[in-house]
Amino acid sequence: MGTEKIRKVLTVDDDEFVREILVAYLEDSGYEVLQAENGLLGLETFRRERPDLVMLDLRMPEMDGLEVLGHITKESPDTPVILVSGMGTIGDAIKALKLGAWDYIAKPIHDMGVLEHAVNKALERAEFIEQRKSYRVHLEEEVKTRTAEVEERRLELEKAYNDLQTEMEVRKKAEESLSNINLELTMLSECIHAVVRATDEQNLIQEVCRIIVAVGGYKMAWVGFAEQNIEKSVKPVAWMGENDGFLEAIKISWADSEHGRGPTGTAIRTGKPMVNENTRENSTIVFWQEEMLKRGFNSSVALPMIYEENVLGVLTIYASTAGAFDKSEIDRLMGLANDLTYGIRALRTRIERIAAGKEIELHVDKLQKALSGTIKVVASTVEVRDPYTAGHQRRVATLARAIAEEMDLPAHQIEGIFMAGVVHDLGKIYVPAEILSKPSRLNDIEFSLIRTHSQVGYDLLKTIDFPWPIAQIVHQHHERLNGSGYPQGLSSEQILIEAKIICVADVVEAMASHRPYRPAMGVGTALEHIKEESGNLYDSEAVNMCLRLFSEKSFQFD
Repeated sequence: MGTEKIRKVLTVDDDEFVREILVAYLEDSGYEVLQAENGLLGLETFRRERPDLVMLDLRMPEMDGLEVLGHITKESPDTPVILVSGMGTIGDAIKALKLGAWDYIAKPIHDMGVLEHAVNKALERAEFIEQRKSYRVHLEEEVKTRTAEVEERRLELEKAYNDLQTEMEVRKKAEESLSNINLELTMLSECIHAVVRATDEQNLIQEVCRIIVAVGGYKMAWVGFAEQNIEKSVKPVAWMGENDGFLEAIKISWADSEHGRGPTGTAIRTGKPMVNENTRENSTIVFWQEEMLKRGFNSSVALPMIYEENVLGVLTIYASTAGAFDKSEIDRLMGLANDLTYGIRALRTRIERIAAGKEIELHVDKLQKALSGTIKVVASTVEVRDPYTAGHQRRVATLARAIAEEMDLPAHQIEGIFMAGVVHDLGKIYVPAEILSKPSRLNDIEFSLIRTHSQVGYDLLKTIDFPWPIAQIVHQHHERLNGSGYPQGLSSEQILIEAKIICVADVVEAMASHRPYRPAMGVGTALEHIKEESGNLYDSEAVNMCLRLFSEKSFQFD
């Protein structure tokens, strides 16, 4: 086994104390940590060392975090960058995310678990993106070669079907079923995507309104979404400040009507910011004038929330003085509205991706079940032709799975061993039925024909893109450690561990069961045989686990 790569993290912060905390924590977590005390040095270090992840402070001398972020995302867009700052606003955070930051953590960091979660998620997402790129290139090349191979194999199978007239229809249906599953799995692989961490949309909008009122000093701020109904009404979704029943008392539309020609409705309809310079003198707000003056809303601005040329709604802000919104103020607030809109859309996109991911998981589960069912159907085509070995593949698969579990192999690998066991004698479909059921010992020619079943099984299965090396396992299940097996004469480390396990299970079941040319030898004789040949013909660990199953775990064949 190879040594796991040590991830390299660059932390850029002008606060030496903060850097020391981050370095100590990250190094304890197994990361190699680089440091830079300002943005300029941080950018130079990034270009020289190409770390796996960058952690940036927002406010720094020489070059601030947002400028460094801009350079990094332009030069290496797949490098995860996490903003770690205690001086920024929600606007800075949204701007950072818009520029390409993967996450934003506020200082001081009271819970290092938040930092650990952000770092792990960022590195996992970056690794997934790299894997997806590599897999896509591999898949495109694989598809080009697969088409010709499938066509060639189809012609070969058709010829074989003609030679085996009675079995042709069964094998044809099995091939079609496996091909369909392979196609669905291939298509599914292209649908894999990353699910990023999401924040509640309502909380985001509420927080923006709070900042506008608390930090900006405005009387009130609210966000309304443009409803696509007959009245074209504006639905308030969040607000902060001196509402006091104001939003309930007014009726606002974005239609070209009397109730839609105020600043809020016009901003939605036109997609442009609209300013109410003086509430007392503005005739376009006559329907809301009394309620506004009652609460000291002497001026206001309505900012459209635009995403890809569509207006989602409006951010409306009220001030206590007339003429409070000059051009520079409107431009600044319009930028805030744009950032808010981007954040909302990003959150909705993340939620949609999570929902899509759940659907994909259900589809994968469905395909997995369909794959298992199809493999069992294929296995039954062999057993139908050979009544003496009916159930042999299933019993071998069951024993092989039990041995793999005793060896504490991963669950995915155990499932692959079981599936390979179910079809390990698939190649016998090419052997005439009269040979398989011959009640006397086979001659050399007949035995040589039966020995081809490993190669035939491999040829039938090798074009199927299973999630396990099924074809190779079937190909090798009659190989022996000392090289005396067939069809390739492999030995020792050349043989897959899965094939070694199925080999042991196959020998035990075959010796313990009745055959047309001999009576059953019994389980005891079979176990004594594999014990004697352990390390010579058969894998020692697989043999030991098999013996334990029968002696200590009361394993029995069905």
